[in-house]
Amino acid sequence: MEASDNSTLDSRDADQTMDACQASEEEELRCSGRIRNPTERMLAFQKEEAKKKEKRLIHLYDQWKTQARKAREQLKSDISESQIAALIDSLEKGKDNVTSLYMEIRSHLTPSSEMRRRIDACEAVTKDIVKIAYERIADLEDYDSEAVKQRVRELLQRDYARSIYGSTVSPSSQHSLNSIVAAKRADAAAELAAKEAEYEVLLEEEKQKEKIQLLEEQQKRDLEAQKRELERLKAEKDIRAARARLVVHNQEVMQEDSVYSADLNTRGQQHVSPQHPVSSAPIQQPTSVPNPALPPQTDVSYLAQAVQDTIAMNRLPMPEPSVFTGDPIQFIEWKASFASLIDRKNISSADKLHYLRRYVGGPAQKTLDGIFYRNDDAAYKDAWNRLNNRYGQPFIIQRAFREKLANWPKIQSKDAEGFRTFADFLHTCQEAMPHVKGLDILNDCEENQKLVQKLPDWAASRWNREVTHVMKEKQEFPSFQDFVAFMLMEAEVACNPITSFHALRSSESPIDADTSWLIWKN
Repeated sequence: MEASDNSTLDSRDADQTMDACQASEEEELRCSGRIRNPTERMLAFQKEEAKKKEKRLIHLYDQWKTQARKAREQLKSDISESQIAALIDSLEKGKDNVTSLYMEIRSHLTPSSEMRRRIDACEAVTKDIVKIAYERIADLEDYDSEAVKQRVRELLQRDYARSIYGSTVSPSSQHSLNSIVAAKRADAAAELAAKEAEYEVLLEEEKQKEKIQLLEEQQKRDLEAQKRELERLKAEKDIRAARARLVVHNQEVMQEDSVYSADLNTRGQQHVSPQHPVSSAPIQQPTSVPNPALPPQTDVSYLAQAVQDTIAMNRLPMPEPSVFTGDPIQFIEWKASFASLIDRKNISSADKLHYLRRYVGGPAQKTLDGIFYRNDDAAYKDAWNRLNNRYGQPFIIQRAFREKLANWPKIQSKDAEGFRTFADFLHTCQEAMPHVKGLDILNDCEENQKLVQKLPDWAASRWNREVTHVMKEKQEFPSFQDFVAFMLMEAEVACNPITSFHALRSSESPIDADTSWLIWKN
């Protein structure tokens, strides 16, 4: 019985123990899933620890800065390889201590901009010194004091290194706090400046909107004035036409009256002296009457001349823009002609879209797919935005010019027409320079060398002589404008219709022509 009671007690104790373990595990699960918010004292403690670590970081940074200055001074002298290696190890160890402590501070507190600047300067200066140290190890046997000093002196030219080598005074903790406050003040000032700039932009936008509204109202008034002027001109035209008809009728009446008066005079003279012919007096009778119709006759002549000029202008062929097929080089010229001949006309957006579809072809027409299902102002503006983004950006245009220059084949020695074609395209590039941003790179000597490689040997030799002469006098390489002027002159000489080689070789034998070409190009 006692044994059975003991076994029963043991089983009960085991069950109680298991229940307690399960309860503790459930309590741990509930506690682990709960979000822990630090108390105010904990936050204050963390901030205090972060400040202590920051002071420690400043101290380590000052130690590293001292090591960097000593390392720079040691690299000026002739030291052994072991000393250089020890210098590298100590400097990198100091840098590692600074960066590791900085990472700890960064995990609990957002560092200031001054602190980040110091860490960046620490890494950059360490990298520069270590690089020079390895260069010293590589050239240890060939030690040159002046070269080493010059190389070390270059470290002072870095902007980030001025704070390392410029002062030996170690900043205190108060300086660190002041730097933090200064950084916050700088951020606040930057935010204020941004807000002020935004406010100024809003004011400018309001002013611009008012200007646009005034311009629109002025345009409406001008349009109404022009319409009234057109109506006045129409009325004046009708008045002049009516006046011209009245003048014609008056002349007919005056002619009839003069004929009637002449008939009466003739009859009277025949009754007195029938043998004498009729004198010229009756014929001169209309001329004795005042002629108030001269101004109307002038108006009639003016109208006749205006009608004649209008008919002559209508007989001329109507100007129209070319078809743009997707060449960025031709985009600016085509856009200007389209704007002048079609876009500025007083027609609807649907008509403008119709003309745009008519004068765009090739790959450029695929850019406008889907636009022509609409016929409103938004569709017309959208079409031009697509064309400007695809072909009108300065970078795309200057890239097209440069690709065409790069792919231009080399000109043969006797190809005068090819030489003139290349010169004309170079002149086109020069004319496009003020309007295409990026083409100024053609003034560079390296780009000029690529262009000279396209020329025949005799032209390259002559340009070399010109370049040498200009560099000797002005101490600078000739500009792209000078090169274009040279090419145009040489093309004119090579294609002269009277005295050029191409004009003379038609009357010579092939051997004489080759000899003349060699003499001419030299």
